[in-house]
Amino acid sequence: MLRLVALGIILTAAVTIVVALLAPPSVQAQQEESYCRPPLKFAAGACVAQCPAGYEDRGRVCAFRSLSR
Repeated sequence: MLRLVALGIILTAAVTIVVALLAPPSVQAQQEESYCRPPLKFAAGACVAQCPAGYEDRGRVCAFRSLSR
């Protein structure tokens, strides 16, 4: 019985690894510059006309800037 449980755990881990390797590129990589139509910019998961406070303007993408410095 213990062998079946161990086999199930190993198979579950193997399937999880295979799915992670075969998954499409991350959502964040897809949401970069091509996500928003010009003249909008991508910031914090949305298309905006201007970068909000705390974000640095990098052309078509607004990058979060740490304010703790």
